Amino acid sequence: MHSDYEHLIAKLDAFIRKFYKDRLIRGALYSSGLLVGVFLLAALLENLGHFGTGARTALFWGAVTTMAVIIGRFIAWPLVKLFRLGAVISHEEAARIVGTHFTEVRDKLLNTLQLRDMASAQAQGRDLIDAAIAQRSRELGPVPFVNAIDLRRNTKYLRYALPPLAVLVILLFAAPSLITGPAERLIQHGKEFLPEAPFRFVVLNDTLQVPEEQDFELLVELEGDAIPQQVDLEIAGQRIPLVKQNSVRFVHRFRNVREAVEFQLAAEGFRSETYTLATVPHPLLLDFAVTLEYPGYLGLPKEIRRNTGDLTIPAGTRITWDVNARSADRMGLAFDDTTMSSAPLTSNEGLSSFRFVRRLLQSRTYQLNPSNGERVAEDAMRHRVEVVPDLHPTIGVEMKTDSNAIKRLFYSGEIGDDHGFKRLLFHYRFIEGGDSVPADMRSGVRELSIDPRNTRQQFFHSWDLYGFTIVPGDRIEHWFEVWDNDGVNGSKSARSTPQVFAAPTVKELSEKQELESEAIKGELRESIREAQDLQRDLEKMRRELMEKKEMGWQDKQNMENLLQRQRELEERIEHNSEQLRQSQQEKREFSPEDERLLEKQQQVQELFENVLSEEMKELYRQLEKMMEQVDKQQLEEQLKEMKLGQEDVEKELDRALEMFKRMEVEQKTEDIAKQLEELAKRQEELSEESKKGETSSEELAKKQEELNKEFEELRKEMDELEKKNEELEEPMELPETDQQEQEIQDEQKQSSEQLEKKQNQKAGGAQKSAAEKMEQLAFQMQSAMQSNAEEQQEEDMDALRQLLENIVQLSFDEEALMGDLGETSVRDPRWVEHGRTQRKLRDDAKVIEDSLFALSKRVPQLESIVNREMNAVNDNMDEATQMMGEARANERMKPMAADKQQHAMTSLNNLALLLDEALQQMMQQMNAQSKPGSGSCKKPGGSGSGQGKKPSMSKMKAQQEALQKQLEEMRKGQQEGKKKGEKPGQQNPGSMGLPGMSQQMAQLAAQQAAIRKEMQRLAQELNKDGSGAGNGINKLAEEMEKQERDIVNKNITPETMRRQQEIMTRLLEHEKAERERELDQKRTSNEGQEQPPPDPARFFDQQRRKAREAELLRTVPPGLKPYYRDRVNTYFGTFDRP
Repeated sequence: MHSDYEHLIAKLDAFIRKFYKDRLIRGALYSSGLLVGVFLLAALLENLGHFGTGARTALFWGAVTTMAVIIGRFIAWPLVKLFRLGAVISHEEAARIVGTHFTEVRDKLLNTLQLRDMASAQAQGRDLIDAAIAQRSRELGPVPFVNAIDLRRNTKYLRYALPPLAVLVILLFAAPSLITGPAERLIQHGKEFLPEAPFRFVVLNDTLQVPEEQDFELLVELEGDAIPQQVDLEIAGQRIPLVKQNSVRFVHRFRNVREAVEFQLAAEGFRSETYTLATVPHPLLLDFAVTLEYPGYLGLPKEIRRNTGDLTIPAGTRITWDVNARSADRMGLAFDDTTMSSAPLTSNEGLSSFRFVRRLLQSRTYQLNPSNGERVAEDAMRHRVEVVPDLHPTIGVEMKTDSNAIKRLFYSGEIGDDHGFKRLLFHYRFIEGGDSVPADMRSGVRELSIDPRNTRQQFFHSWDLYGFTIVPGDRIEHWFEVWDNDGVNGSKSARSTPQVFAAPTVKELSEKQELESEAIKGELRESIREAQDLQRDLEKMRRELMEKKEMGWQDKQNMENLLQRQRELEERIEHNSEQLRQSQQEKREFSPEDERLLEKQQQVQELFENVLSEEMKELYRQLEKMMEQVDKQQLEEQLKEMKLGQEDVEKELDRALEMFKRMEVEQKTEDIAKQLEELAKRQEELSEESKKGETSSEELAKKQEELNKEFEELRKEMDELEKKNEELEEPMELPETDQQEQEIQDEQKQSSEQLEKKQNQKAGGAQKSAAEKMEQLAFQMQSAMQSNAEEQQEEDMDALRQLLENIVQLSFDEEALMGDLGETSVRDPRWVEHGRTQRKLRDDAKVIEDSLFALSKRVPQLESIVNREMNAVNDNMDEATQMMGEARANERMKPMAADKQQHAMTSLNNLALLLDEALQQMMQQMNAQSKPGSGSCKKPGGSGSGQGKKPSMSKMKAQQEALQKQLEEMRKGQQEGKKKGEKPGQQNPGSMGLPGMSQQMAQLAAQQAAIRKEMQRLAQELNKDGSGAGNGINKLAEEMEKQERDIVNKNITPETMRRQQEIMTRLLEHEKAERERELDQKRTSNEGQEQPPPDPARFFDQQRRKAREAELLRTVPPGLKPYYRDRVNTYFGTFDRP
């Protein structure tokens, strides 16, 4: 049942669709006719009326509206219904239409639909109703409902569509202007269409655009059959005649056009279309912003500056220009060397924005140029970007040397840069010498700590050269290098001025010390003269005061002058002491000397420092105070004591001068020996170079000539040494070296001649011989000086013992005389005899004084107080003698004489104790030197190296090599003597019977003995730690002892020569082992002696404080009294308190 009914409904739905399709076809035919009719009507009206823009616009939109209504009514509405988008006819209405068309259906279809509605509403009798529906549905099923509508009936409506279409077609073919012209004018209803004239207006200008506020010349030309005589310009209802140029051309100038102008051309009642003269606004720069992105290493934030074109920026800054402009379609950024152009990033209503980015490294001038087509902004401003380059850093360094350690350097520096630093380095390198320093330490770099962001800062640094083995002649260049933090071009550096630490050569040290010694001696002599003058003036002052009742103003001035001279003398003596200290220190730093000489230098230094005793200084201080109290009697006593003290000063200065001269001779001897050793080494090297033959004879000859000149200068120094020795009060015994010097000079001369003859091998032999003789000469000088010092020490000890005995005896005699005086009356005739005895004792004391003073000039162990005590003995004895003579007339003088005798005896006892102490010191020193390993022996050859230090294996090898050569020459002479006819049996085999041989053999034996003893001492040194490292050297010394016996016995045999060769081989082995031990010791020493680095900042602070103190002291008026001067000094001292 349901399927039949549903089929029936589907047939009704098909009928409804066909129903609306029929309506759509009919509407299309109606619409076609109506739309064409409306179009024809509008076109014909426009053709007839030729309306203006307003009427045409109204007619156009009226036609469009009418057509839209027609389309909507006849096409759109049926089409919507066809697709059932809105309300359509119901099934009941469709059933009525179908029933009307089909007679057999009539109301059956409608009743069936009604029964269906009833079945849905009622529950009773539903089955019966459903059966009725099903039956009727089956009955109506064969009926074709869609046939109720015949679509062909719509052809009758063609009569409404075809006539208008036919008219349109006919008009298009017959008179198209009636349709196309009006249609075009209707479509372009807003455009002005003028009636055609017998002529035509032609505007000759390429464009009707003019820049703002500029003139524009309009050119018009007429074309056609009839050309009017006058053409007018219509602007806003006003007519302006154009200027006629010729029969067809007219012109008009628009003045200072500020805005767009609409105009028409008119002539003879005809008008042209409306033209518009458009203004082209100037491209205008409105504003801009500059964004600065600084290089990252500067640490500066991004910065934005508005409307600021002139810039000053660091190099490498990234600049972004954000520019806003009006009426600009492009923007140019023009630099001196290039131009950048950009299209707008955004554009709105004539406003455009542009962006440029550039990173600048150099200063530039630029200009922002907005443009619009060919139009470029005028009067564009030029701007300047000053690029500040990252400048090179700067560095300045001040160097100071520690006066107490000249190998310790202190630096104070300042570094500067515009932005900051990367690092600060300290460089050094050996530019000369450095052979004693390991290769990896001959140059180096150290980085110093600095603040990278601080653009100007001070730094301090200290460099301790004691970690290097600096020898004379070494030169070390050192400098600082600072690097900036330039992140654009890369770090740049600046170096301080290179400075050179130059260790003076042995020759330079000697020459410098020679000059300093002469200066010191000169000042000492001047000080002695001043001390003598002071003695005379003090005595004169004392006598003048004795003759006056009271002191006057002039006396005070004279006293002040004496005190001022005394202060100047003190300063001069202190200056001498400082000069000596610095001179000796520099020499010790670069040229280590033997312990004996170092000890003597220290003793002389102490003597210089103690020339002015504390008692003497206290006397002067008391005298200054007494001058304020004006106590004449006390001043006389003080002047007397000061005179005596001044005598002591004079003696100490004289003593210091003599001891300094003796030390000078010893030092010069040592220096000459060292220079000889250095010269021998260079001569030996030149000998090897000559034998190799790799260097030209001319170059070798040049080097030899230099050595010849240096040895000639050494000979002059030896002559000068002899002169200095002769100037001593007791000259030393120096060896005679003229013959050896001449032999060396002859060998050098011979080598030079052979080099000129291109005989390099022979020249090498002569050079070798000269080097060996230089070594021997140096050895001889050192040994002689050592031996002389030891002999002098023994003589001085004997003299000191004798003086001590005499002083003790004098003390006993004085004591006995003092006892006799106590028991003798001044009236007793024996009193006169006692006076004679006292005078004799006084004369004996004078003799002791002279001997003691002469001895003190040679013995530094005798302290200054010794001579002062001796002076006290003489002074007390003088006064005792005088008082004993006056006691006969004035008995009260007797106890005073006894008191002076007591003082004299006390001084004698003190003097004895001091001399005994000095003697003990000398004995201890001598005993220490005589111990094994001390290198001290009085016999020839027993002094070893003569330097009081561990013997050098290389030096002993050279000495042994020289001895071997002499042995070979002597053996050769022996063989030549045999060839000349010696009969067998006349001499012992191997004996040396030639004339003069005995003396030479004795010298060789002494040299061999000296070398052997040095070897034994070296063995003892090495065996101190129980390692047995010196046992091999002891065996070598035994072989040398055999050689020594052969030489003494004048028995030079082939066995002797073979043993000599074996000794040389073993010496080479031990020399190599010694070098290795020295390297190990240096490494250990360097590791163990590391000290905390000194504080350079504190050092420079102390230097500045001292300079400030000196400057302040210079401001103290010299004429102030002592009390006020002390007060002023105390005040100045407050400035340096923390």
